[in-house]
Amino acid sequence: MKNLIKSISALSIAAFAFAFSYNTTFAAVISTWGAKSKPAGVPTDIRAAIMNLTNWILGFVSIIATLVIIYGGVQYLTAGGNEDAVGNAKKTISYGIIGIVIAGLAYAMVIVVSTVILQA
Repeated sequence: MKNLIKSISALSIAAFAFAFSYNTTFAAVISTWGAKSKPAGVPTDIRAAIMNLTNWILGFVSIIATLVIIYGGVQYLTAGGNEDAVGNAKKTISYGIIGIVIAGLAYAMVIVVSTVILQA
């Protein structure tokens, strides 16, 4: 089980690093070094930059929470009727669901702050 957790963690970190390294915004910035105009897709407003960062972070948290739910499902399927293993699997699934709910609430709070409070 520990090897499965390590594998999932390593795969998530690798996917996250690949997504950041192959960003089209980064490619646009490199291709327009020395240009007088702003490259397409690069936010100049601080609110847009914060929203982009928030979307990346909350997306990553949601992916991790989904993987936790899947891991809990695998634990539940392989429990074999053992009550302790079933209890641990249910806890894992609950933690994953709580993670998704918290990520959704955090996203809602960022939207509220960026639209209501910062627009005034």
